[in-house]
Amino acid sequence: MQKKLIPKMTTFGKWTIILLLAFILIWPLTVGVYWGVYKGYTAIDAMRFPWFRSNIHSILDQTKPSSNEAKKGIVLSSALSNRLEEEMGSTFGWSVNDLIVSPTRWLDNRANRQRGVIFATRMLINFFSTNLAKYGKVDAENASLKEAREKYFAFSEASWWFPSTESQYRQGIALLRKYQDELAAGEAIYNMRSDDMYNMLTFIIGSQFLDQPLGLLVQTNDEVPYADLDDRIYYTQGVVLVLRDFIRSFIDLYPEIKEKGGEKNVRIALRDMEQICTFDPLIVLRGDHDSVTADHRGKMARYLISFRERINDLAQSIRR
Repeated sequence: MQKKLIPKMTTFGKWTIILLLAFILIWPLTVGVYWGVYKGYTAIDAMRFPWFRSNIHSILDQTKPSSNEAKKGIVLSSALSNRLEEEMGSTFGWSVNDLIVSPTRWLDNRANRQRGVIFATRMLINFFSTNLAKYGKVDAENASLKEAREKYFAFSEASWWFPSTESQYRQGIALLRKYQDELAAGEAIYNMRSDDMYNMLTFIIGSQFLDQPLGLLVQTNDEVPYADLDDRIYYTQGVVLVLRDFIRSFIDLYPEIKEKGGEKNVRIALRDMEQICTFDPLIVLRGDHDSVTADHRGKMARYLISFRERINDLAQSIRR
């Protein structure tokens, strides 16, 4: 009699429970597999770039604030191309121009980082060549730098052959090295004055430079396809990786910047750059408004805005 009181589970109920259990179990399993694969990939191709790994250290160690201006010019001109060289020498090399049949063509995070790297490299070498490598604005540019910026670094980042992107960028780097040799021999110019420091910092945070990646980060979510979110984050990371090498070298070589602009401004600017250079979420999310999920693009934008404001404070302190 008591057995009859226990309701018998239907086939539908059984399958419902099985499906619910499978749904509950499959998420941690899927995330675990994805995490393991991604960690394996990053072990052979880094996606986080702390400052201590930058190759620029070897050059900075040999140059001090008391060094002559030519040596400082060599360091800064090396710093602006350092990240580009590291990208081309990385595990999978320059992947932006890989053929569609190549597996590396589908590594879009590294490809967009590299697009940001070449954008920032172009911007810095243009400023360096037209402002720092001559005594006055009416002076002629250094021939090696002019050719490098107008011909080789301006070349398309996506050309596989005839000629390849890598070959063009390497020729640009070779011309940069030629300029450095000329500097060491006293046959070229490097001239960093206070007004150049101010102009350089305002150029970096201006509409032609940092506003470009910042615009990609602050555009509203409903205007950005979900597939584009990570592209914008890693593009910004590429831009800041180049800036970090350059700005940290600049601050190390000219410690008076800290005295004028304040230790705190410098410390926060460097911290925000480091946050961007080591930013690599397992999955890029776009939490909207009061969503419980993270807004990774918004996080990157906050780091970049904070960095820009601190650099602006430094620039204004130099001007005073």
